[in-house]
Amino acid sequence: MNENLKEKLKLVPTNPGCYMYKDINGTIIYVGKAKNLKNRVHSYFTGAHNAKTTLLVSEIYDMEYIITESNLESLVLEINLIKNHLPKYNIMLVDDKTYPYILITNEKYPRLLVVRGTFNKKSGKLFGPYPNVSAARKTVDMLNKIYPFRKCYKLPKKECLYYHMGQCLGPCIKKVDYDFKEDIQKVSQFLKGDIKDVINKLTLKMNKASENLEFERALEYRDLLTSIKQTTEQQKIFSGDLVSRDVIGVYETLDDLSIEILYIRNGSIVQNYRTIIPIVGDSKETLMDFLIQFYSEQDIRPKEIIINNCIDNELLSEALEINVLIPEKGKKKELIEMAQKNAYESYTKGKLIYENKVLKKQENIYELGNLLGIDPPKVIESFDNSNLYGEFPVSGLVVYKNGIKCPKEFRKYHVKTVVGANDYATMKEVVYRRYFRLLMENSPMPDLIIMDGGEIQVNACKEILNSLNLDINVMGLKKDDTHTTNVIFFEGRTIELDRNSDLYLFLANIQQTVHDYAISFFRSNKAKGMFMSKLDGIKGLGPKKKEKLLQKYETIDKIKDLSVEEFNSVGINDELANKIIERLNN
Repeated sequence: MNENLKEKLKLVPTNPGCYMYKDINGTIIYVGKAKNLKNRVHSYFTGAHNAKTTLLVSEIYDMEYIITESNLESLVLEINLIKNHLPKYNIMLVDDKTYPYILITNEKYPRLLVVRGTFNKKSGKLFGPYPNVSAARKTVDMLNKIYPFRKCYKLPKKECLYYHMGQCLGPCIKKVDYDFKEDIQKVSQFLKGDIKDVINKLTLKMNKASENLEFERALEYRDLLTSIKQTTEQQKIFSGDLVSRDVIGVYETLDDLSIEILYIRNGSIVQNYRTIIPIVGDSKETLMDFLIQFYSEQDIRPKEIIINNCIDNELLSEALEINVLIPEKGKKKELIEMAQKNAYESYTKGKLIYENKVLKKQENIYELGNLLGIDPPKVIESFDNSNLYGEFPVSGLVVYKNGIKCPKEFRKYHVKTVVGANDYATMKEVVYRRYFRLLMENSPMPDLIIMDGGEIQVNACKEILNSLNLDINVMGLKKDDTHTTNVIFFEGRTIELDRNSDLYLFLANIQQTVHDYAISFFRSNKAKGMFMSKLDGIKGLGPKKKEKLLQKYETIDKIKDLSVEEFNSVGINDELANKIIERLNN
């Protein structure tokens, strides 16, 4: 901990408020709230923590805080700060995908659609969200077969197959005088849990098809009926008030929270959502942050949330403007127990799936060994280079052990001896530095080195290894014209890969991991380099404009000889262009 941070921690007050942790670059990496700022902030720097909290603390270089009048104000402030700054340890809590809704459009000839994103009331009637997009699509497909909603995005010039199948009224070819209000009401009732009308309609259609000897169609209707009945019969009716409510179950471990949300509409469970999130700091605060973020993204919220006593329900209720209950007995208590049981099952099954994936990765290294004719490569290392027209050259190394990536052993390299964009020479320098150091430290060598490329890259690596008297297997991953890996180069021969195999996915993962690692290091290196140029301190010239200039003209010498018109071509106005010319020529 640096001296500046130590002094700041001494001055943190006991008031409620929000605190912001920053890394060495001044970037906000975590935002939290507390009734007592001093106690909460100091708790991060004392005692033992789980792995993720320890990682957070290791990156804290500075902190700021904002005092509020109440706990609710601090929660609202925290939400706004997270939205504005997107701290990496906060946004880990929720994934970035939006869940689908079913929409009945507000059009003359309405459509029934699965949609994502934000919609206003003018768009039509929204139902959801549906965490299972496949279930949402199947529901829409089934309802479209029963009700004659329009299927086309735009009205075509002639009728389509749906018209001939009796699933559309054909407004594209004739004037349709049909009131959709009743159909919209029936579909709305179905999506809320009332299936009687749909069952009756399907039964009539099935009987009519059977009478007309249309047995395939009759079987299709029968299967739809069976599917609907099986789905709804499995759902227990929990209450007669028909209030839309979410039931939240939580299972907590040292490092993670497993969360199960049951969506209850019209007294029945219609969907569920489950996730596992890492605990950062306090588990109750982590859960509160997740629920705030989760429900802030929902277009349609429940009237009521049921949860156990693991959270401040009054604060959550005020923040979300939703009634939050902690039941002590009865049916609602049973619902909580069911949700918690599912949260536990989700966590344990997820752990089992993870272990199975690990075993599969171990199978991959045995398969790779057999393919190459070598012992299973239990330790694999891979390199990738990155630069911008020869500027800011860097390289990255990733390490896999027993088929599993080991981020703690990843290494970054500033290229020191190579001038310009010379991938071959860069690779030779980095390979030499890596394995010369392992020799000097008497550290174990890898079983296999994977190069991004073919014969040229493999030979460059082997040349360096031979100079160090090292005998390590070296393999290349060659790409085709579409920049997709398609063959292995090993010991002078090429081996085609099956793109549907687990081995291909494993090797592609290594290749993508080292590429992303090198690129991220290059970007951070480039960003620092951008602030150490002769273009620094020119008012109005930010990092993006600097980058555009360097991308197009490459060097400061070329930039200082540009005309004002040439500066205009990269979005720099006359006034700023003259400032740059004056600075560089002085």
